[in-house]
Amino acid sequence: MRSRRLLIRIPLLAALAGVGACIVAYIFGIAWLQASYHSHYRPSDLWSARSIDVVLFLWSFWFGSAIGSFLNVVAWRMPRGEGVGGRSHCPRCFDQLRARDNFPVFGWIALRGRCRTCRLPISPRYPIVEAAVGLSLTLVAIGQLYQFSLPGQSRHWHGGPMWAPLIDGSVLATLAYHVVAVSVCWAMGLIRLDRHRLPDRLIQCGLAIVVLPILVYPPLMIVSWQVKQFSPTPDWTGVSLYVDGAVRVLTAMAAAAMIGRSLARAFCPSADPKLDPLGKSTRRLMDLIVIVAVPSIVLGWQAIPAVTVIASLIAVLIRRWIVTTTDGLGAFALAMPIALTIQIVGWRILSDQTWWPSSQSQPLIFLGWAAAVLLVPIWLRDRDHSFGRGRS
Repeated sequence: MRSRRLLIRIPLLAALAGVGACIVAYIFGIAWLQASYHSHYRPSDLWSARSIDVVLFLWSFWFGSAIGSFLNVVAWRMPRGEGVGGRSHCPRCFDQLRARDNFPVFGWIALRGRCRTCRLPISPRYPIVEAAVGLSLTLVAIGQLYQFSLPGQSRHWHGGPMWAPLIDGSVLATLAYHVVAVSVCWAMGLIRLDRHRLPDRLIQCGLAIVVLPILVYPPLMIVSWQVKQFSPTPDWTGVSLYVDGAVRVLTAMAAAAMIGRSLARAFCPSADPKLDPLGKSTRRLMDLIVIVAVPSIVLGWQAIPAVTVIASLIAVLIRRWIVTTTDGLGAFALAMPIALTIQIVGWRILSDQTWWPSSQSQPLIFLGWAAAVLLVPIWLRDRDHSFGRGRS
């Protein structure tokens, strides 16, 4: 009996052992490597600093993967008109999952991918989504807490062995906003991956939670003339600050509408909001505009053409190698949170590149990326526009 229980737990023990080995390798290996390049440090002097890195990474990943677990529930229940509250349950026997079984990623591994009650298989999509969302949000958190991802943050990152997270109210507010925005993108991507329409509740809540914070606290926009709000003596204050927030939202929505119409040739060529406002193709166009609008509001209209192109290239890989059963819009929707994560984590580096569109770029840069958006239907196009009942 004991040997059978041990055999059942082998996958979980192996996973935990792998995580433990990575932790030990990072703390002691990186400390030794850094000490070898800095003679005034000993490896033992850096163990505590590297332990802080590990704790922050693990906590961020656990929190992010828990959000991923919730988004699995959202993607399954919301298109079916069900509530997203309550305990998770097996989709076949409807038995509620125990707390330890509901632990992100490792709960599925501990169950060996099967329901504890009915023993029917549980799709590996659940831990994959939890891990993907967890990694995405962890990268966002690490980049902002260590102050190396966003333009305008104090250049706390100096590359030395004693780096540590720097946390204050502005950093936490910005991080929370970006975590919520990326999570909304993931929710929309997972729903469209299954070819379901975006529920109205999700659209309304998603747009509200990315628009309202900017109107209340405009420094969340992260633009060149506004990031100085993080400094002790800001030079951009008053009512104009909130006017700028409103302009950001309006221009971002306009850019999303234009990009959506540009991509309609690929995903919904027969969409016509005037003559067929309730048609399936028109609804796909509305979903497409919303999918682009969320990152557009977060990043600004300047960067969204480049992010759209990057998302389209990622979507090609998703559709060809990962989820071959979805359509082009589903692959693009799932690729958007990945592209948004790349932009947020590499914001500072990308904004310094002359070829990447930002608030300081030349007009030709914007025109070049806008032209690239028009070319997206060449490599990402839906060949089959017939969809099942209840889907669009």
